[in-house]
Amino acid sequence: MRGPLGALPQLSKNARRALVGVGALAFLNALALVAQAVALASVITTREGLPLLAVAILARAGLSWATESAAARAAAGAKEELRTQLLAKSFERGPGWIADRGTAELSVLATKGLDALDAYFTRYLPALVTAVIVPPLAGAWILFTDWPSAVLIAITVPLIPVFAALIGWYTEKRVQKAADVTELLSAQLLELLRALPVLTVFGRAKQQATAVKQIGEQHRKATMGTLKIAFLSALVLEIAASLSVALIAVGVGVRLVHGDMTLMTALVVLILAPECYLPLRAAGAAHHASEDGLESVRRVADVVAGSHAGPPRALQSHESSPRALSGRVRVADLRVLRRGGFAPDGVSFEVRPGEIYRLEGASGAGKSTTFQVLLGFLEATDGTVEVEGDIAYVPQKPAFAAATPRAELELTVPGADDIEQVAHEVVASHLLDRQITDLSTGERQRVAVARALLRVRHGATVLLLDEPTAHLDPVTSRKVDKAIKRASATAAVVLASHREKEATEEETFARVVTDETQQERPKRLPIPWKGAGLGVLAAVAGIALTALAAHLIARAAEMPPILTLSVLVVGVRTFALSKGVLRYVERLVTHHEAFKLATNLRVELWLRLVRTQRRDGLQRLVEDTDTVRDLVPRVLVPPVVAIGAGIATTILFAFIDPAAALTLGGLLLAAGLAAPAVAVWTERRASTKLARGRRKVAGDTINALVAAPDLLAHDAHHRLLAQLHAEDVELAGETRKQAFGTGAATAIVLLATGVAALVCATTGNPVLGLVPLALAEPLAALPLAAQQRRALREASARLQFDAPERPEQPRGKRIRLENVDVRWPGATEPTLRDLHLNIEPGTHVAIVGPSGSGKSTLFALLLGFLQPERGIVELPRATWCPQEPMLVSTTVRENLRMSGAHDDEQLREALRNACLPEWVDRLDTVIRPDQVSGGEAQRLALARALLHDADVVLLDEPTAHLDEPTARTLLDQLRRDGRTILHITHRPDEAARADLVLDLGTPAYR
Repeated sequence: MRGPLGALPQLSKNARRALVGVGALAFLNALALVAQAVALASVITTREGLPLLAVAILARAGLSWATESAAARAAAGAKEELRTQLLAKSFERGPGWIADRGTAELSVLATKGLDALDAYFTRYLPALVTAVIVPPLAGAWILFTDWPSAVLIAITVPLIPVFAALIGWYTEKRVQKAADVTELLSAQLLELLRALPVLTVFGRAKQQATAVKQIGEQHRKATMGTLKIAFLSALVLEIAASLSVALIAVGVGVRLVHGDMTLMTALVVLILAPECYLPLRAAGAAHHASEDGLESVRRVADVVAGSHAGPPRALQSHESSPRALSGRVRVADLRVLRRGGFAPDGVSFEVRPGEIYRLEGASGAGKSTTFQVLLGFLEATDGTVEVEGDIAYVPQKPAFAAATPRAELELTVPGADDIEQVAHEVVASHLLDRQITDLSTGERQRVAVARALLRVRHGATVLLLDEPTAHLDPVTSRKVDKAIKRASATAAVVLASHREKEATEEETFARVVTDETQQERPKRLPIPWKGAGLGVLAAVAGIALTALAAHLIARAAEMPPILTLSVLVVGVRTFALSKGVLRYVERLVTHHEAFKLATNLRVELWLRLVRTQRRDGLQRLVEDTDTVRDLVPRVLVPPVVAIGAGIATTILFAFIDPAAALTLGGLLLAAGLAAPAVAVWTERRASTKLARGRRKVAGDTINALVAAPDLLAHDAHHRLLAQLHAEDVELAGETRKQAFGTGAATAIVLLATGVAALVCATTGNPVLGLVPLALAEPLAALPLAAQQRRALREASARLQFDAPERPEQPRGKRIRLENVDVRWPGATEPTLRDLHLNIEPGTHVAIVGPSGSGKSTLFALLLGFLQPERGIVELPRATWCPQEPMLVSTTVRENLRMSGAHDDEQLREALRNACLPEWVDRLDTVIRPDQVSGGEAQRLALARALLHDADVVLLDEPTAHLDEPTARTLLDQLRRDGRTILHITHRPDEAARADLVLDLGTPAYR
């Protein structure tokens, strides 16, 4: 919706309340403004009116405080409402829609996009309402006292909104483009981070620093292109307002020379005339700050108001009839069109409680697609599907919204008292309080099974399991199978698996990991001195404009020859022009420096992530880098501008009246110290908590969107949305605390400058009485700068954590480990102790052992992700096919070329060797998660690994999602490769065909 408010009034009650509240405060502020102008002019000319002036100054300070607090409260409430609506509608549309829209893009819209509403509410909305109320009231008073000035104002004021509208229409498309680029930035960085481990192994991660820089440059160019136009709007408005005030000052001076008006009337006009332009100018200047917020609101409105065929089946189950007491699944002739063919193609089955139906077929035959149809996430092309009862679901690649397994289970079934028992059934009780991000793939799989079984215990009567034991050793797999068998007594079970059952039973163990321990010591960020210097010049120009205009009127009141005023007239016009131009250039230079700094920090951070492989890279690359970029101009520049403007004004006063200079200097110093101190003290670290809260909301939001299929399947999305809403409410509370402090500090600034004007006005010199009011603008930025300083420091620290460059290890042809201990960062003890290994070139080694026994740790050591605590290590060059394929959303060709530069024929040969002959003509196919089965994705990752020039091939369960015939064919192909192969497997038949078996657990596999 168009207009200055967009769709906000329709979507947000807080926005409607803010309009009414800010409007009432603006009306009272206009009355106080007129009273202050009249009283100040009276004090300067007759030494009368001091009580009225004091009351007006206090009233304006209090009203400013109330306006800032009300605006910030409205911003927090509106963001809370919009985020809730956006996430609720996204879940209603289902995981397919979320995947198409993009989890990274949606999370950016729900977090950083809506955060842009802060500027809308705190800057634009008050300025917009003030522009509607104050100019008419101030203009009416001028009309009452000096109608020629009122006529000039009436002619020039309409030019400002006309210019603002014209430039606003021109920038609208640019704002949309900038928002698209911001979402694209997050999506591209997410893809890079997803592939970071394999890029590191292939030796191409550091090269991606160039791509990170290019992405940052694209974002900078798109945003700066918008800002240039937006700042140009501010320039036009600034010049129009300043020149109009200069014309009024000159006209008033001429009439004073001819004796057509009194000095008091002239001063009232000179004080009130800028207030007729200032709100309009402020609204125009703040409009660019509101555009990002309104663009986000528009996008939220598109999501909320968009049409949809209906909610997913899981949602319909929750919202319609009561829970079914018995479960049943009936599928008849199910066909789903996929990549030009049907998969599945004519599947039919029926399952009731007490029965387990096994979905069979080769990888890519449509087993996972069948589950998507049963869940209601995908529509069938042909056939009928009936599902009666609540569903519990274990996906092929489980995702989690909570931080720990225990929290995830509590989210799934609130108040459950049998969590420990269910976790014990699947050998996961020791995992409950670990961080989910620290779990191996097999451990995550067990948590997903526990989550589904807990649902069955508490009423779910349909259990869908998509390869629940794919990454588990036979011992653990057997226990999980037994738990599933017990659950089938009360639930209809549909199971897809390529695993054979094993009868051996031994206990498993797992590493214990605590938080990562990289130290975060921020370096001092550089002050953008060029922009700060220009800011000082712009502030001084504004002060000089006020001083010269006041001096012009004072001299004109003495009725000198008109020619003696010509120099002052030229000076007034010159500073009116220079103020706007300097401010425009200062904004461009400052933002350019901030973007350049952000790009450099992002590139440096990428190289640190390459060295450390940290898991929270997306938030650091996007959220924290953008925080530094946004806060540097707001935190580091305002103190320089305020100090420069204060010193220049004090020096000016010293030439006129030393006593007034001492008074002004003392009050400015007091305000400059007290206002930031009060802002920081009253908020009680709200800014820091706010920054942390925003990071938590951002993290939880993207986790929720990624885990949408799991949450919807278990009907847990309502509880998660309630948790996110509670976090939002807490975040809004911190915002209100910060607004209280900022408003109090702004009131101190207005009070100090008002008192300075009151004291200096008693001298009878208009320059001394009016100039202090012009200092309120540079001083008003200090409180917010002080509040956000800690947030800037914390964000900077997260970008500049210690990550020392590791020396490149010499590479041989064989693998040799002697007396090696390996420990994960923050682990309480080494995962592997006293490890001895000597593998000659060309050997095929099967690595077996219980889930969590150190197989992935060994690979991390061989790949260089972990350094040994002690021992002798000799490693060859390695290539790697991980458990998670780590494919990115681009073409098959580009995914395979992640391993190096290869021609198309080499790519096709690799696909054949990975048992994907049907993919050789699909090099231009874009890989999408919903169009590639788990087995196909694994083999694409294997083809990529085989292309890399290395001496050792590390395979982490490459056949986990494959049927037995395909798995055997694949392994036979790999044995003909000729290179050393280390193959993690949980299939004893695969281990039996290896030249050497390395057992990291019990002897059961030999």
